[in-house]
Amino acid sequence: MPPSDNKKRSERQALGNYIDRHGDKMAPCTRCEKFLDLAGRPRRCVAIQGDQYSRCSACARQGKSCDYRERNRMPSLSDWASIEKQKAHLDSQEEEAMAKILRLRQQKRLLLEREKKMIAAGLNSLDELDAAEELEKKEKEKEEEKERIEEEAARLAALPTPFGSDPALDLGLDPASFEAFPPGSEMWATLGYDGGTPEVPSSTG
Repeated sequence: MPPSDNKKRSERQALGNYIDRHGDKMAPCTRCEKFLDLAGRPRRCVAIQGDQYSRCSACARQGKSCDYRERNRMPSLSDWASIEKQKAHLDSQEEEAMAKILRLRQQKRLLLEREKKMIAAGLNSLDELDAAEELEKKEKEKEEEKERIEEEAARLAALPTPFGSDPALDLGLDPASFEAFPPGSEMWATLGYDGGTPEVPSSTG
């Protein structure tokens, strides 16, 4: 090895030893972080803070570049603002993802329910299930309408005033309300008006 190389090597060793003696332990630079000891821990990174020393002791001995300053730099206001902005963006993405997951779970639950209905009814396709559900809906609506008519008829039949010449007035009804019960409605048959809506006498001046 040429004498000049030996001299440079000795100078690097001396600089590294000086930094070890007078420096402080820092967050490891990239080289020290990659160099692990027997316990699997990053190598101890020692450096002297200041413009005069740009490398840690290990990088100084090897004559390599060092980024300990960047690794140990105090965050600026813009750094904190950038972190907060990224956190807010991630929170927003997380909320959107959770909302999508909930929608997918709801869709899956409804699909499984329809599958069970289709199997229980012995149907072979979703089209048949749609038709069965539509029929069930119409039957339910008819049943609800029938119950409403029966309840209204029972209410009218329970009125204390006996029937006279004017059924509308006897029942305490506005004649215009008969429009809700067209001729042939079950309510009139229940009240004994088999012929349909009772005639409401016209008033004479």
